Amino acid sequence: MNQLLGNLTFDPEQGSLSLQAARYVMMSPALLVELQKNIEGHLPQEVAEIMTQTASGDGAFLASRYRDTFSYSAEEVARAVAYMLSQSGWGATSTEMVNLENQELVFKIVGSPFAEAYGPSTRPICYTVLGFLQGAAMALFNKETDGMEVQCMAKGDDCCRFVVSGRPG
Repeated sequence: MNQLLGNLTFDPEQGSLSLQAARYVMMSPALLVELQKNIEGHLPQEVAEIMTQTASGDGAFLASRYRDTFSYSAEEVARAVAYMLSQSGWGATSTEMVNLENQELVFKIVGSPFAEAYGPSTRPICYTVLGFLQGAAMALFNKETDGMEVQCMAKGDDCCRFVVSGRPG
């Protein structure tokens, strides 16, 4: 059973869906993918940065909330973020590595709805996920982060794999 769905609240008068006072909307991943493809058509060099920066705030917010509300350790926060992504339909997400000393995280996603909706590609395309994970890492490391999708199901890989690390300095 999906624990996240059991905790959602629907207000029929407002038409709002909320989880712990944060409002959410249900939409197809195809909507974000079509937005990404439209941006690619107009700004092909900037699309990755636009999509990752847009999603990073939500990742930072979620990780900060787990850290501050539940006093989770950095490793627990990383696992909780992966669990939340899985429960939210972003694919079966797991942490493969949490290296606090080197400030590096590795996440794996099987069944990415974004790669599926995008279709075949010659390059990684899960910019929204990457941005979300970079934001989460920013909250954990308390510094700017860099990230890369090193494997992508849209390229034919068996999973999407993301490496996120704190920027030196």
